[in-house]
Amino acid sequence: MRRSLIILNTAMLLFLMSCGKPLSKGADDELMVLTAVEDRTEALKILTKIFSDTLFTPSPEPYYKTKFIKPEDMEKVRHHPNIIAISINDDLTNPATRLVKKMLPNKTYITSKNSNPFILTHEPYSSLQTMLVINGSSIDTIIAAAKIHGQKIYEKFEQQFVDRQSRFLFKRARKEEMEQNVLKKHGFSLQIPWGFTIVQDSVETSTYWIGREEPFRWLVVHWKEGMVIKDIKDAERFSREIPQKIYGHIKYIDYKFKIKPTMFNDWSGWRITGLWESLEEAQGGPFIAYTFYDGISDRTYYIHVLIYNPGGDKYLLLRQLDIIANTFYVEESS
Repeated sequence: MRRSLIILNTAMLLFLMSCGKPLSKGADDELMVLTAVEDRTEALKILTKIFSDTLFTPSPEPYYKTKFIKPEDMEKVRHHPNIIAISINDDLTNPATRLVKKMLPNKTYITSKNSNPFILTHEPYSSLQTMLVINGSSIDTIIAAAKIHGQKIYEKFEQQFVDRQSRFLFKRARKEEMEQNVLKKHGFSLQIPWGFTIVQDSVETSTYWIGREEPFRWLVVHWKEGMVIKDIKDAERFSREIPQKIYGHIKYIDYKFKIKPTMFNDWSGWRITGLWESLEEAQGGPFIAYTFYDGISDRTYYIHVLIYNPGGDKYLLLRQLDIIANTFYVEESS
């Protein structure tokens, strides 16, 4: 039997529904996981099959942090942006199983126990919220289904992450004058949140560099006329030249350096990730970069973001810079 991902309309949920929906509140990189205390080890096995991405800073930092909540405390987290309820058996003495049975229509409860255990719901209790109900008969059947549906589930949570962070970054004040100035001067622009300032803006060096302090966050757009990358070897060579060319005292290190084909907005190019280090001081951290050729401007672009936040979380800050970078666009020719 073909198992498809179950996506419920909010009207089908039976538990804790209300008429008005407030904006969900909480950390976008946290997962509130409702499961029985005795099932937490098994729950982690399931979640690592779906939310396995890790940022190396160089120490590993998971993209999503798991916080276990007792099923009876559902009310306390009902407005969090990321809710996951997990039942791994049909034992109604298990508090998580009772919670899941209470949440779902009876037909959906039975169907998910016997086939695909994943039920994904958008905005059940709050706006900009995703809830995943995992309702399986055993850990083995759930993990087997995760291999099929895990990527699609992950993408749903990722899209919400981007939507919420974009709202945080851009819905308030933006540096619209800066955005217009760079468009007029260089023929490209991007959305610039409040708090960022120009570090360097040079036609001579083909560099537009903005940043923010405490902690340090840098975003650089560099370009060369014409097409200078034709394959992945060219892309790697070009990318490794950039740090010292722009910053003077920074280089990429080989550890965790990765380059792969990607679509950056409408452009086919390469995504480069890894770690940078200073040649002068004991400093370093993670970076993300994109390189691609744009036929309208006849330029090869290199868009680079990095952070320096020793002792602090880095994932959220780097993802915010990545979201800003992905607002990049080129002025259309008249």
